[in-house]
Amino acid sequence: MNILVVFPSELEARNFSVDTEHTVSVLVSGIGGFATMYNVTKYCCEQRPDFVIHAGICGTFDKTLEIGETVNVMIDHFADFGVFEEGKWKTGFEMKLISSHKSPFTEGELVATNTDVAAFPKVIGVTSQTISSLPEQISMLEKKFHPAVETMEGAYVHYVCIKEDIPFIQLRTVSNTVGERDKSRWNIALAVENLHRAIAEVIENL
Repeated sequence: MNILVVFPSELEARNFSVDTEHTVSVLVSGIGGFATMYNVTKYCCEQRPDFVIHAGICGTFDKTLEIGETVNVMIDHFADFGVFEEGKWKTGFEMKLISSHKSPFTEGELVATNTDVAAFPKVIGVTSQTISSLPEQISMLEKKFHPAVETMEGAYVHYVCIKEDIPFIQLRTVSNTVGERDKSRWNIALAVENLHRAIAEVIENL
């Protein structure tokens, strides 16, 4: 099986290796949605992997998730696609800009269908190009989407893989709490170490 592991950054990809009979390629897509959309689409159209593992660190909204814990993002959203109107955030679907029922969306969600290859907790994620730090911003996201984690790339990989009909999974390991900007309270090293272990576990199960 040809497996593509997509990391947002060199930091997350550094020292990753896995002992497997599968063919495993690594793509550092770049941080953020624009680089991710371009590089993942280009790779998938040219190389056509059999399976994509999107893997990175993340912030969590869920106080029950521990720093260093890995989750399986089953559903993701473009959380910054919409408009503030009359003091409320309305998604692009609610504004009727695009259909929430047309592929790759299911009721406005980007749903992974290959989540059973890992035993990690299945959660909802939000993807935004603006890192959430303000209490009112965080509260809005929690009420609108009920997410456990926030990333800057996840929904873009979901979008590409669903459109290209390529099986995929999104693994994220918690490095910090959403809104916590004191980096001394983050643990990126632990998150990356545990992330690499989680990727190896998924590959072993494929």
